[in-house]
Amino acid sequence: LKLLNIPFVGCDVTSSAVGMDKYVMKTILKDNNIPVLDALRVNDFEYIDDNDKVIEKIIGKFELPVIIKPINLGSSVGIKVAKNRDELKEAVEYAFNFAKQILIEKAITNLKEINCSVLGNVKNCEASECEEPISTGEILSYEDKYTSNRGKSGSKGMSSLDRKLPADIDNNTKEQIQSYAVQTFKVLNCNGVVRIDFMIDQDTNNIYVNEINTIPGSLAFYLWEATGLKYKDMLSKVIDLAITRQREESNLSFSYDTNILEGYNGGTKGSKI
Repeated sequence: LKLLNIPFVGCDVTSSAVGMDKYVMKTILKDNNIPVLDALRVNDFEYIDDNDKVIEKIIGKFELPVIIKPINLGSSVGIKVAKNRDELKEAVEYAFNFAKQILIEKAITNLKEINCSVLGNVKNCEASECEEPISTGEILSYEDKYTSNRGKSGSKGMSSLDRKLPADIDNNTKEQIQSYAVQTFKVLNCNGVVRIDFMIDQDTNNIYVNEINTIPGSLAFYLWEATGLKYKDMLSKVIDLAITRQREESNLSFSYDTNILEGYNGGTKGSKI
């Protein structure tokens, strides 16, 4: 679309790709002083070559329990919590069914999950109301996100998730999460509407960015409706943002006049025919 000079809604290739790779995203955010959990990346060939060495490496870096996830998937697919060595081995092998690289993090045992959307571009963006998704287990599962309320009114994606909206957090925590959400949006050069998922360690009250969803389920419209912004008006805003970006980029130069090849005779000095 960019090559054809066609405006499109949402993040561009770079910010979308960074958002899909959890390790790359964490590295960029950490470099910009945005809090994320420490993580270990493991390739499938490392595990195939010496699985015991990989397991020892994980245990040496993190105190159990840990959470294991594919590096480039969403919707809680392929994710498991491991509380002992056997569960760790099982979780690692399970995650490798979905990706060639996996990510391991220390599991927060007293966890509160909070989601917040951001709308705009890097020059002007704002954060939505915060929500607190309700899980049925240790982590928010695919079923919690997409199928838990299907029998009530049909599948509506993330908009049908059980949640507290607004989230059950104090104003200081809400404002800090909204600030981190805007910072994350700008650092990753996002555009349009995204949803950023946070974790709160309730034992320490530390807040961490978990991941960004550059094409969020239901476009996170319910988070904006909670602020008074109607769905059709949100759509108008993201379309305007797409057109504005295309107009701004059309003013850039993509060619450069040079005489670097002037006098080139088709060979190199000292060459023989």
